[in-house]
This record gives sequence, C-alpha cells and structure tokens, in this order.
Amino acid sequence: MQVATFLSQQPSTAEQVLGVGLGTLGLVIALAVIFGGLILFLAALISIIRSPNYTVAGRAVWIFVVLAFPFLGPLVWFVWGRKSTFAVDVSHSLR
Repeated sequence: MQVATFLSQQPSTAEQVLGVGLGTLGLVIALAVIFGGLILFLAALISIIRSPNYTVAGRAVWIFVVLAFPFLGPLVWFVWGRKSTFAVDVSHSLR
C-alpha cells in the first residue's frame, strides 16, 4: 500500500517537463489545438500548391512563409494570400 501512495504523489511527465499539471481536460484541449494547427498547416500547403494565381516562384515564397511561421503563415495565406493582388493574370501570359 505504501508503493501506491508513493506513486500517486509523483508528478506526471507533463508536470515534470512543463512544470504544470494539465489534467485530462487540459490534455484534450492541448491535443485539439495541436491537431487543428497541423490540419491548418497541411491545408495551407495543399492550397498553395494547387493555386492557379501564382507562378512557381510565387508558390515557393508562400511555401517558405508557411514553413517559417507554422501557425501564422497558414493564417496569413488563407486571409490574404489566396486572393492577393500580386497574383499573375493568366489571360495575358499566353500571348
């Protein structure tokens, strides 16, 4: 019985690493934020690659921005980058 009491008083790995106890709800929220950020990151990369508005160099710049700023980069892409005025006019490029 002393072993069970001793083990229950030991801090969890999260408490040892982060210095705080997350608890079950905190762990679920942290995992949801991480998973949401990962989905946003991957969706931005796919959207950039499929975007017809940019040249290869423009796409490379946007991919660099998303990779350099993993949370802010995808947000900027979805808010501003997809409809940017710096897009290439495809109708004039064929002449």
